[in-house]
Amino acid sequence: MVAIAFSHPSDGIAVLKKMIRIAAEHKINPSFAKLSEASSKILELHIQERKTFILDVLTEFTRNKVEDICLKEMIEQAFCYSDSAEQKEILSITKSIILGEIEGIPDVKHLPSLNELIKRQWESIIDAKTNFLEFDSFIKFRLKEYLATLLKIVECAIDEYKLELEYQMFVEQLRTCLTKQRSFTSADIVVIFEQEQILLFDEHQNQLTHTELMMFHEKALRLTNVANLDERLLGPLVGISPNSARIYAYDMDHPLLQTVKNIFQEKVTITPIERMSFKEHRSYRKKKS
Repeated sequence: MVAIAFSHPSDGIAVLKKMIRIAAEHKINPSFAKLSEASSKILELHIQERKTFILDVLTEFTRNKVEDICLKEMIEQAFCYSDSAEQKEILSITKSIILGEIEGIPDVKHLPSLNELIKRQWESIIDAKTNFLEFDSFIKFRLKEYLATLLKIVECAIDEYKLELEYQMFVEQLRTCLTKQRSFTSADIVVIFEQEQILLFDEHQNQLTHTELMMFHEKALRLTNVANLDERLLGPLVGISPNSARIYAYDMDHPLLQTVKNIFQEKVTITPIERMSFKEHRSYRKKKS
C-alpha cells in the first residue's frame, strides 16, 4: 500500500474521484483506491499490479496543482517582473509554449516532456512500495528536474516577450514615420507577392524597376533610421507611402505581409492571388514580361 497525504481533504477527494471514473472507463474495480478512515486527507492506494492510468491521474493532478503557481513565482521572483500586466503576458506566452502553440524556439525543442518528468517520479514511488508520502514533500524533493524545465520554458517565454515588444516598437516607429511624409502617389500601388519574387506596379500598371525600388528604399532608410529595413517590399512601400495598396499573394500568412499590414493597416488589402481578376492578371502579367 502507498499512502499519500495531501494538505487539504479536497485534494484527496479530487484524486480519488478521478481514479474511480477512469477505473470505470477501464472496467476495473476501483477498490484499489480509498480515503483513509483516520483522515480524508490521506489517499490509500492498494496496488497489486501496475495500472498506467494511476500514474496519469497523479501526474495530471500534480501539474494542475503546482504548475500555474510555480510559473507565476518564477516570473516574479526568478526574473523580477513585478508589473501585473507583464506577468500576465509572459504567463500567457509560457502556456502557449507548453501547449506547443508557439513553434520554432530552438531551446524548447529538446526539453523533456513535463508529463514524463512527473510521471517518472510517481512511478519510482509506487515501484519502491513507499508506505507513506506527503504530497508537499513530493513537490519539494522529487520535482527538481520538472521545475528546472519549467524555469527554462519561462526564460524562453521572456525572450519571446522581449522580441514582441521590440517588434511592436518597430511597427509603431514606422507608423509614426509614415504620418510625417507625403504619399508619392494618390492611386493604388499593386503588389504581386510570389514565392520567389515580389513585383510592384504604379498607378499606370508599370512595374517599378530595381533602381526605382532602391531609390524608395533608401528614402525609407533616411526617414526611419532603421538599418535592417526589408528592401524587397517594406522599405519601398514606406518610401512610396501609398494612400492604398493591393497585395495579391500566394502565401497570405507570410510574416513580411503581416508586418506590412500591421504598419499600413487599412491602407493595405491582402488578397489571394487566385482572386485576381482575369483582366488584372492578364494586364499585370503582360506588363511584367
